Amino acid sequence: MAKKIEWLEILFWIIMIILFIMILSRIFGHSATDIQIYLAIFTGLFIIMGHILKLNNNIGKLNREIGEIKIQMISSFKKVREDISKLTLSKNKQTK
Repeated sequence: MAKKIEWLEILFWIIMIILFIMILSRIFGHSATDIQIYLAIFTGLFIIMGHILKLNNNIGKLNREIGEIKIQMISSFKKVREDISKLTLSKNKQTK
């Protein structure tokens, strides 16, 4: 199954590449200021937080679906238990 590329991920990698270039230019060419580097770092962290929050929302939906599956399984096992008890009752009647 192909993974869908999201714009948030693309933006994150663009920011990381720009940050890397800015740090290299600061080390070797003194063209990027410290404030610009800090802004790029904070922007990258902000994007990571947004991605984590998005994943957290998906996990919440997944927890709900797992809860629904548990409820369906419990009710299915109750039906199986009822069927087995009916079978044992009918078997007991036949043996008498």
